[in-house]
Amino acid sequence: MKTVTIIGCGVIGAMLAYELSKTALKVTVLESNPRPAMVATGSALGVLMAASSSKAKGPLVKLRLASLSLYDRLIDELTAQTNCNILYNRNGILSLLRSPEEKIKARSLIEIRKEQGFELQWLERGVISQQYSQWLTDDGLFSPCDRAVHPTQLVDALVAAATQNGVKFYWNAPVKSLEEIKSDLIVVTSGLGSNALLAALLKNCSKNREQDLLLPVGGQALLLKVPNLNLQTVINAENEDHSDINIVPLGHDRYWLGATLEFEPDELPREANISLLLEQAIAWCPTFKKAEVLKTWAGDRPRPDGFQSPILGFAPDHPHILIATGHYRNGVMMAPVTAQITRDLLLTGTSDLPWKPFSL
Repeated sequence: MKTVTIIGCGVIGAMLAYELSKTALKVTVLESNPRPAMVATGSALGVLMAASSSKAKGPLVKLRLASLSLYDRLIDELTAQTNCNILYNRNGILSLLRSPEEKIKARSLIEIRKEQGFELQWLERGVISQQYSQWLTDDGLFSPCDRAVHPTQLVDALVAAATQNGVKFYWNAPVKSLEEIKSDLIVVTSGLGSNALLAALLKNCSKNREQDLLLPVGGQALLLKVPNLNLQTVINAENEDHSDINIVPLGHDRYWLGATLEFEPDELPREANISLLLEQAIAWCPTFKKAEVLKTWAGDRPRPDGFQSPILGFAPDHPHILIATGHYRNGVMMAPVTAQITRDLLLTGTSDLPWKPFSL
C-alpha cells in the first residue's frame, strides 16, 4: 500500500484527505496548528461564485464551474456520513451591478453560461422591488446554481469523514523540511506555509527560482447582526471602484460581510476597515445602518507570484512531490475539483479534468 502525506489541513488539505480516503492509499495529514482551518480557510466567507463570476471563459472558469458541479452531492455525502452540521446556502447568489459596462457584460454572460449548462436570470426592476425591496438597485443578475458554505464547518466534516475512513490527522505537527517526511508521495497544500517548504526545492531546480512562490494578500470581514433584513440569498454587490462586497446570510439575523478589497497584511484587522465595509453595505441597503458588529477578523490569502492560480502539479524534478496551493480567493470554491485532480495525479500521473500543470 502506497503512503501519502498531506502537509496542511485547510480546506484543500482536508478535501484531498477525504477524497483519498476512498482509495487504497494510506493517508496521513500533518497540520502545524492545533486544529484545522485556522489560517486562510478560517478567514474565508465560503461564497461559491462560479456561474455568476464575471469572467466568461478560460481555464480558471472551467475549474470553478467543474468544482461547483461537485458541491451539492459532496455536502449530501458528508452530512449523511458524519451527521455534522454544515451551513450550506442553496438559495443562489444575486449580483448587484452599478456600471453600465458591467450590466451589458452580465447580460451577455447569461447566454454564455447557458451554452455551458448553467442558468442565470436577469431580474428586472419589478421583481427586484418585490423580492428585494430594501436594496437600492433597479435590476440584478441572479444565479440559482451558485452556493455558499460555512468553511470551517465544511472542513470539520471533511476531517470527521476522512478519519472514519482511516486517514490519520496530526495537529501541532509543523514540518520544517520535506526531507524529513518518510512517505511514498507528498502533497503540499499549506498555503503561505508552502513558501518555506518549497524554497530549497525550487531554488535548486533547473530554472533556479529565488523569490517566494506565494504572496500574502490581506482581507478583512465582519460578523453582523442586522434586524429585519430578512435576507436568504447571498448578495454580491459591485462598488463604484469596481471592487465588490459579499453578504452571506447565516440565520437568526446574522450575516457575514466581506470584500475583495486588498488590505496591507501587517495592518489587519483595522478599525477603519469596519466603517469602510459598513459604508459600502449601507450604500446598497440602508438597513445596514442598524447593524451591530459582533466580530471582525482578518486573514492572508495566498496569491501566486508570477504564476496562474492555483499552483497544481508535480514539483520540478521531484515526481513524488505534488503542489496543490495558491488558490488565492478561490480555495473553498475550487477545493472539490482540486482534490479530484490531485487524486488523479497521485494514482495515474494525469487527469481528464480541466487543469493546467504547474511548471517553472
